[in-house]
Amino acid sequence: MGVHVRADKHKAGLWWVRVNHQGQRKSLAFHDKVTAKRVAQEIERKLKLGELGLGPEPAVPTFAAYTDKWIAQAEARMRPGSLDQVRTHLKRVLPVLGPLPLTAIMRQTIRDLVGTVQAAGSRRTKGKPITRRTVHRVMTIVSVILGQAVEDGVIPSNPCARLGKLLPPTMPDAEADIEVFTHRDLASLLAVAERDFPEAFPFVLTLARAGLRLGEAVGLEWRDVDLSRRELLIRRSVRKGRVSVPKNGKTRRVDMSPQLTACLSSLKSLQAVDAAVKGQPAPERCFPGQADDDHWRTYVWTPILSRAGLRYRKPHTLRHTYASLLLERRESLHYVQQQLGHHSPAFTLTVYGHLIPREGRRAVDALDLPPEPHESAPRAQANELTPQLAEDAISHSRL
Repeated sequence: MGVHVRADKHKAGLWWVRVNHQGQRKSLAFHDKVTAKRVAQEIERKLKLGELGLGPEPAVPTFAAYTDKWIAQAEARMRPGSLDQVRTHLKRVLPVLGPLPLTAIMRQTIRDLVGTVQAAGSRRTKGKPITRRTVHRVMTIVSVILGQAVEDGVIPSNPCARLGKLLPPTMPDAEADIEVFTHRDLASLLAVAERDFPEAFPFVLTLARAGLRLGEAVGLEWRDVDLSRRELLIRRSVRKGRVSVPKNGKTRRVDMSPQLTACLSSLKSLQAVDAAVKGQPAPERCFPGQADDDHWRTYVWTPILSRAGLRYRKPHTLRHTYASLLLERRESLHYVQQQLGHHSPAFTLTVYGHLIPREGRRAVDALDLPPEPHESAPRAQANELTPQLAEDAISHSRL
């Protein structure tokens, strides 16, 4: 019988508890020596008392294998767009956690992972620091997966518990994660789209002038467009061919600008004429030729930005720009929230509050102005002590 603690020769910070008992051998990995020694002492105690059986045990899955199983189950309950974001965030952690058995992921492993994700910076713009919000999203996904492993009885506890304590306090603000186009950039972008990509221009203009999410614009149908009232009815989203409800699960009405109304009116007429010439029914969707996958981003969106002299930003930036322009024009948070389809004005304020024009400086400057005279001043002047009042007061005091 033997229970030994050994440091891993190839990976620093990894400790192995090796058990050799009655011809059977078992190994457990830990990320700190203190925990490994404590586990080794407990195993040795139970072996002496005959309380620990070393029969065949099911193999503990690696984080990568368990994540594949978790994603397969999540496909039935998550929106395609949300699932794509999960996969994107997991690309940051799988190189570190993927090969490890779930039982080898300790609290220190998660702390080290936070540092690794932070040091890697932004995947979209190399060299740009990652925001605290992005790190929190990445680690929340890890925590959800490990929490499911706890429910399945694979691991005893979730090492990602109390996630907030694991995040460093000094990180870039989440405001840096919200980018918008300037007035000049947006005008240049739309001009290039209209000139060089006329078939895609109505789609791009809809994203810019209505603030729709990409999937909402792809799923827009002509029965949802009221040209006379200048309204769009947003009641579906399409992602990778899968139709679902909008992100917050609610239908909403979005006002259209005159430019967007005229553009969609022309598009509808052109589609009707083209369908009549081909002897086909007019399309139900407004933008049947605009794909909602990487093809549109690669061959339409990216060239538009390049020809406009702009660095790459996601199409979702048009939605952020739309919100910023409404706030710049001092529209109410309630109206902006309704247009964007957020679940509450408070959420809109959290995301776009830093874009609201600040007018507090005028109030601060007013503190230096001299105080205005009170309304009671004329009365005080009327009650000044005149000779007659003085004489009356003296006579009254003698009585």
